[in-house]
Amino acid sequence: MENHEDDSVIADVQIFLSGVGGDLHFTLENVGPATARDVGLSIESEGGKNSPFVQSAMDKKFPIEELAAGEQQSVQAIITTGTGIHFKAVVSWQNPDGTRREVETRLTP
Repeated sequence: MENHEDDSVIADVQIFLSGVGGDLHFTLENVGPATARDVGLSIESEGGKNSPFVQSAMDKKFPIEELAAGEQQSVQAIITTGTGIHFKAVVSWQNPDGTRREVETRLTP
């Protein structure tokens, strides 16, 4: 008999940019079937540009205690000539089985 992992205990948190023009948000969505806990986010502007966030807003929002299956959370992005338009996002979370995941994504509005 083969041993199969139970994918129902794994969260899958993805990040994307949403909105248009000057109203952009980095949106996290849990597309997996399980709840993600202790969800963290770090965003770096590529090329040494400024952060697209107000740090105090990030400190209040993250880490997200729980992100249920199908749930979204957004944080406003402040895109200027000083931030650039290419970002490296690292999303991390803990699955219900205790494993920790970290996923890196490159984003451009």
